[in-house]
Amino acid sequence: MAVIALAAGLGGAAAIWARYDDSASSSGGLDQPTTQPQREESPTTATSEHGETTTARASKQALGGQRHLRAATRSGRQGTGVVGRRSGVRRQALRPPRTADFHVRGAPKEPLDEITLPARARRLDAWLASARGPTGANQRHWLYQHAWIVTGAKFGWWHGAEALRVLIRVDRRVESQWGIGYRSEAVARRALAAVEARAKVSG
Repeated sequence: MAVIALAAGLGGAAAIWARYDDSASSSGGLDQPTTQPQREESPTTATSEHGETTTARASKQALGGQRHLRAATRSGRQGTGVVGRRSGVRRQALRPPRTADFHVRGAPKEPLDEITLPARARRLDAWLASARGPTGANQRHWLYQHAWIVTGAKFGWWHGAEALRVLIRVDRRVESQWGIGYRSEAVARRALAAVEARAKVSG
């Protein structure tokens, strides 16, 4: 069990560093957005041909139809732009801002395309809620997520202390359900104490 815990812990921390190195080398940093805004395609315009020998009434109807078509096209363009802008603003508003709780020299920045540490801890809590046995795969999953949360919190990532409190609750459930997890809980508690102390100094 000690070997599994050590391997999973090192794997979680190594994954964070490897992700940071890959992103930094390919994109020059993690601050850049992961996706580029899509270009709006210009709407196609319909044209109609009219013969010179048509009656005056038909010509007036044709001209009126062209005016109606141009007005509808302009209205459609304006409506599409407004909806696009509003949906973009709505998506930005739903994404919570992530400011570091404190700064650690040389630590990688939190990857914004990953879920936050509190969300990761809550997912782990929900994952454990179902009847899961202490299989090797389940233990590796729990230890990997545990290592990610503890390491990210030590880096000063957003709301790391909140995530660690949830993680400690998860560890206590692991202890009661699987009969293991005491060392992991101790690791999480030490990390929580260090993170809270660091946040007080930075604040």
